[in-house]
Amino acid sequence: MLCVFRLTPAYMEDRYIQQALRSLADENAEIQDMTNGEIRRKLSSFYMVNNIRSQSAKDIKIERKRDQILVKMEYEVRVPIMANVSAVMSFNNVWDSRRPYECCKPQSE
Repeated sequence: MLCVFRLTPAYMEDRYIQQALRSLADENAEIQDMTNGEIRRKLSSFYMVNNIRSQSAKDIKIERKRDQILVKMEYEVRVPIMANVSAVMSFNNVWDSRRPYECCKPQSE
């Protein structure tokens, strides 16, 4: 029970981060014209509204290729369980402009 209680907030924040990345699919046609700063501001405002505190827009990596934009959010969360025991959770979310509705699955290339 203790582990579930301690780990659930990190998983909930990851779900909100995935929703933020999925929101980019709504603007898929316009995202090619957006600068990296505009993409970060859009995601940052989503983070603020949904009270995401573990990650910030600075942690977002944006890769631009000729016909593709990759927005990556890779991070780890360390949660103390008791005494000197901690749980480390790794999250890897990738939004690909070529497949905008299949968000948050790492690229398999």
